[in-house]
Amino acid sequence: MIFNQTEKQEKEYLQQVITTIHDTINTTSTSVKEHIDTLQEYKDYLWSNKDIDPHEIRSMRESILNHFALGENVIDKRRRLSKILDIPYFGRIDFQEKKDKSQVSPIYIGIHTFYDLNQKKNLIYDWRAPISSMFYDHELGEATYSSPAGEINGTILLKRQYRIRKGNMEYMIESSVTVHDDILQKELCSNADNKMKNIVTTIQREQNQIIRNENASVLIIQGVAGSGKTSIALHRIAYLLYAQKGQISSKDILIISPNKVFADYISNVLPELGEETVPETSMEQILSDVIDNKYKHQNFFDQVTELLENPTPDFIERIQYKASFEFISLLDKFILYMENNYFKATDVKLTKYITVPAEFINEQFKRFHRYPIRQRFETMTDYILEMMKIQYNLTVTTAEKNLLRKEIKNMFSGNNDLQIYKDFFEWAGKPEMFKMRKNRMLEYADMAPLAYLHLALDGNRTQTHIRHLLIDEMQDYSPIQYKVIQKLYPCRKTILGDASQSVNPYGSSTAAMIQKAFTTGEVMKLCKSYRSTFEITSLAQKIQANNELEPIMRHGEQPEIFPFKNAEEETTGIVNLVSDFRNSG
Repeated sequence: MIFNQTEKQEKEYLQQVITTIHDTINTTSTSVKEHIDTLQEYKDYLWSNKDIDPHEIRSMRESILNHFALGENVIDKRRRLSKILDIPYFGRIDFQEKKDKSQVSPIYIGIHTFYDLNQKKNLIYDWRAPISSMFYDHELGEATYSSPAGEINGTILLKRQYRIRKGNMEYMIESSVTVHDDILQKELCSNADNKMKNIVTTIQREQNQIIRNENASVLIIQGVAGSGKTSIALHRIAYLLYAQKGQISSKDILIISPNKVFADYISNVLPELGEETVPETSMEQILSDVIDNKYKHQNFFDQVTELLENPTPDFIERIQYKASFEFISLLDKFILYMENNYFKATDVKLTKYITVPAEFINEQFKRFHRYPIRQRFETMTDYILEMMKIQYNLTVTTAEKNLLRKEIKNMFSGNNDLQIYKDFFEWAGKPEMFKMRKNRMLEYADMAPLAYLHLALDGNRTQTHIRHLLIDEMQDYSPIQYKVIQKLYPCRKTILGDASQSVNPYGSSTAAMIQKAFTTGEVMKLCKSYRSTFEITSLAQKIQANNELEPIMRHGEQPEIFPFKNAEEETTGIVNLVSDFRNSG
């Protein structure tokens, strides 16, 4: 017999679950108060007994820390439970394992797990739990999921979706496919606001495969406009935080996003999914930090503005050249050339009687070839002085040591980043490819190669505390920028974007180019567009066709085209359209 067969039974069951959640919240509130009272008692005891034994103080300190940690866990549990009261769950599958006399288990799926201590069972399963993957991946019939114990096989006998808002079930749909079109259409048509929302109720099968992919070290998501790439990437972060709990936390993840407006737009999603917000930065900030914020430079917005308003052929050529793999190859060859030609050893008079010969210094430069060039000087100095001590029983002063280090550093003619960057273009026979702007300002396209040279000579500042890197709008970054990222962040990565949506077509990257820059990477595609109506998508396809795009069959009004004679008329026309829309209800 089916558990909660009718909609009436389902509504009654929902209220039972909500009552149980309320009871659990009340219990946790009592528990929080008990922890607070106990901590206060410890505090009062310590204040009134200043001369207690050190062992007792140590024991008490451990008790206080334990109570504090337990209290924090209870508060976190209460916060999570309060969040699920409005929408405890959104889906259900009835699953029967392929075992003798195996019972049919109704699995209710929501944003968070809810375990009822009285019944000693899960009333709600987290959407990220292994068993919940069947809701997204399978229709009625045979189904499998991967559990820590291995592959579990069985049959889905029932599949339902619910729309629950503020604790009330608005409707329920028997669903024989992954996510019923009615639910998807209703969610897509609901009014959007200025924040991105979670999409756990409407995740599609191909999206779920991306979210749960734990094997790829570099996952590159090429998604058409409106395919939900960014949302999927954020849900992937939430999934990884759940699946790898204890190994990775939100502070171990970094998002590289295009700008602050975008960062604000996506800021809602992870907290909605019960996870802490993740640190964010921009490509420009990363590159500036590498070159120690020494140089004034164009930002990405300045570059795009110039390409739109005053695109000279020379400027375009410089951007294109610096976004090529040939350019990266030449930079690598130049770094090798510097190794062989930029260090000119000379004799150093260490004391009145001892001179360190140039030949010996040159030998040490080659001895420590595994070190980046500018890291060698300190090591070379220490080694040379150690040899002097052994040979001449000489102990040098700090001043003499500093003098030797300074002399060795000056033997290398590549200590100024900007100068060697200029040298590179002379060496490559392309001096016209470097142009300094007014007030000694660098072009945006020069920041990444300059950072690349700096890292090659100074050594990588590897950000080992970052365990997962998420890069959005992948098409707006060039291969040399990805090379810098790989040096700084050797961790796992999720990279997403759409080659058709590049803001700067002269310095952009495709999924294949990114794969080449990292020399690895699994490319997954999202081809279905959910954002616009079929009519809007059809018009967009006439302007710029994308053969991979599959529009969702959601119909709306035919777009209208308004011609205007000049910019003033156009501005007035837009203002009128906005005004009409606001008054339309």
